[in-house]
Amino acid sequence: MLYDSNSHIENAEEVEKFFRHLSSERNLSFHPDDMFESYVSCEGGKTFSLEECAVYNRLMDECFAVCEKESKDIYGIWLDVVL
Repeated sequence: MLYDSNSHIENAEEVEKFFRHLSSERNLSFHPDDMFESYVSCEGGKTFSLEECAVYNRLMDECFAVCEKESKDIYGIWLDVVL
């Protein structure tokens, strides 16, 4: 799935899908608290462009808002995806 400036996270199911995208499709070992600008590749280059960072940081903020609204544990969803 491709996430862009028109993408939004609107429910807990979409939080899980976004996390699976990051883990499986982007091959990222991530943590919900980290900003996407902090990720670098093994070769030393940035993993995400500035535009992608803006989109992904906003989407992660939406993930937190959705989980708070739905009384879901964002870290529990994250652990289910990465473990």
